[in-house]
Amino acid sequence: MTRRRRRLLPKWVTEFKDRHGKYHLRFRRQGFESRYIHAEFGTEEFRIEYRDCLEKRVSVAVDRTAPGSIDDLIVRYYKGQEYTGGALTTRKKNYGILEAFRETHGKKSVDRIQFEHIDAIIAKKSATHPAAARNLRKQLKRLFAFAVKCRMRSDNPVDHTTPVKVRKDAGWKAWSESDVTKYQAHHGLGSMARLALEIMLWTGNRRGDALTLGPRHIQGDAFKLLNEKTGKTLVIPIAPALAKAIAAMPANDHETLITTSYGKAFSKDGFGNRMRKWCDEAGLPERTAHGLRKTISERMALSGAGNQGIKSVTGHSADSEVSLYTKGVDQERLARDTMAVLVAWELSNHKCLTGAEAPESDG
Repeated sequence: MTRRRRRLLPKWVTEFKDRHGKYHLRFRRQGFESRYIHAEFGTEEFRIEYRDCLEKRVSVAVDRTAPGSIDDLIVRYYKGQEYTGGALTTRKKNYGILEAFRETHGKKSVDRIQFEHIDAIIAKKSATHPAAARNLRKQLKRLFAFAVKCRMRSDNPVDHTTPVKVRKDAGWKAWSESDVTKYQAHHGLGSMARLALEIMLWTGNRRGDALTLGPRHIQGDAFKLLNEKTGKTLVIPIAPALAKAIAAMPANDHETLITTSYGKAFSKDGFGNRMRKWCDEAGLPERTAHGLRKTISERMALSGAGNQGIKSVTGHSADSEVSLYTKGVDQERLARDTMAVLVAWELSNHKCLTGAEAPESDG
């Protein structure tokens, strides 16, 4: 194996040669199950095996959980289909939420948790981080529903808590068209900063999917990829602006289009940090990579695309998810269309009744 290819291997994967001269790939990470990866490096099968390795966490606390405790409930929950049936990225996010709850409340008895306890926990988090509080409530509702199924308690205390309201303008901000132009003016074609922007802007992908896009995903004039979160196969036509940005990059044999200066794929956090640096350099300190996902959604909504059309590009599963990105755009477009119809009706109705044109408004 060449030194260059060894650098391209993802974190915790190493390659070694056995006594017969055959090379093998092995995943080893503290706290996780060690295993060999049999798929060829760089293939979609390799990516799937690697993702599976990241799920094989060895829980050292399983044998020390007290029966009937929150610890016990969460360990059981991790083994059930309610948790394992989700996509890798979803499970990782939910795992973090549940482990944080477990760290503080793990020793408590499941059947002694009351509505007021859960309500106080959610209210405290909501005071500073409403979006996180909403996600916590969502996960706890599922967790205690599972407890009811397991007969660890007879009711779900989270059902009685008040849903957390999150302002529609909370979260990552969409880039304006002037933001995009400003960034493009600073980071010219042929730079990794510019390519990253065009990929995020013209595919609407989440970071995890955008960072894995490579030459192997290009089929004709489109990308064909497996969506990391939903498991769906997406075919996304390559827009002319994106094709131009790809063509402007120096020739290379990298596995992915977006790479570090060493030609290696970014981690999600690493890319987030680098995008932060690129945005700061362009004078856009409040913009993020995820905001571009909102921008393309708003562009599609403004162009008249419906929810189904938007979902076909972004990979969203539910209309409610799309509405979080396009609610303001939809309201403005619908208001303008409705008002235009109302004005046309008023003009026509006035002429029919009076035989004269409607007078101009003083305003």
